Amino acid sequence: MTAKSLFLCGFSEFQKTLADLEMPAFRAKQVRDWIFRKFVFSFDEMTNLSLPDREKLKKAFPKILPPVEKYLQDRDGTSKVVVKLGDGELIEAVAIPDEDSLTFCLSTQVGCAVGCVFCRTGEMGFKRNLSSDEIVLQVMLLVKRTGKKPTNIVFMGMGEPFFNRAALFEAIDVLTDPQGLGLATRRITISTSGVIEGIAELMDRPGEVNLAVSLHAADNATRTSLVPLNKRYPVAKLREAIAAYGERTSRRVTLEVVLLKNFNDQVQDAMNLVSFCEGLLVHVNIVRFNHFPGSPYDPSNEKDEKEFRKILKKAGVAVTVRKSRGQEILAACGQLAGKSDDQEKK
Repeated sequence: MTAKSLFLCGFSEFQKTLADLEMPAFRAKQVRDWIFRKFVFSFDEMTNLSLPDREKLKKAFPKILPPVEKYLQDRDGTSKVVVKLGDGELIEAVAIPDEDSLTFCLSTQVGCAVGCVFCRTGEMGFKRNLSSDEIVLQVMLLVKRTGKKPTNIVFMGMGEPFFNRAALFEAIDVLTDPQGLGLATRRITISTSGVIEGIAELMDRPGEVNLAVSLHAADNATRTSLVPLNKRYPVAKLREAIAAYGERTSRRVTLEVVLLKNFNDQVQDAMNLVSFCEGLLVHVNIVRFNHFPGSPYDPSNEKDEKEFRKILKKAGVAVTVRKSRGQEILAACGQLAGKSDDQEKK
């Protein structure tokens, strides 16, 4: 039998696989309980399975999880795994604990083709899409490290999720499978740089997956200089897609804005954003720029950020500021680059 990732087997498919291995039907639930409830990732440790059945499972699924190249932890509790894939490529995934939540930030690609100028991942360029298996494995590796099931999952790591939609949506189906982790769709957020086809496809899917759009500027000239993809999906078209999404789903869209000093943080920039938000079911999430080696940009100063927020609030636009986490280990927003420590030093 060809080896397949255990995490891509739906429960019925897994039952059939075990039947083909001449195991009793109840073994499927036992194995899934060990992995998805007890977070045990070695067949040898599944003590209520017979030794012959454990050997069969090891042959059918030789490797439950891939090796972790590096595991880093920030003083604020944020942790990051650098994962080596089968072809040697490296990706990063982040666990962000809070008082009453645990958020996993996942990657969907090796590198990124969008090339946002303030994002470290964009410096890598695009290498390849991740398979749905490789997306789900990030979750399980973080579960193994933290010992906890996430309360939230955000696709805000390396890559543009909607440029890898088939694998993304398959991974979401796996993660929300009641026989697996059983995550609620409303606990999942997809962040896009503005791929309109992806927004349209998401609003036609069942469930309540949340949408975040990396807007950063609400006029074409500024946004194109920050997010080159704006040439393909200009501000007006993107706004139409967000409006359609809100009308169809009645779900509020998050607009992410990284404020850069003297670049997109001035009064006119705020007024442009107010105009963009008018009539939309949205809220603005201001993201403080996280510096990375070699970046020519600086975060907006406190005075300009405060004035920016004041203009939005006065216009009735809901606005929050995202707390930056994991900066010490380059795990904060815009800092992921799929590099080991040795590569960082070169």
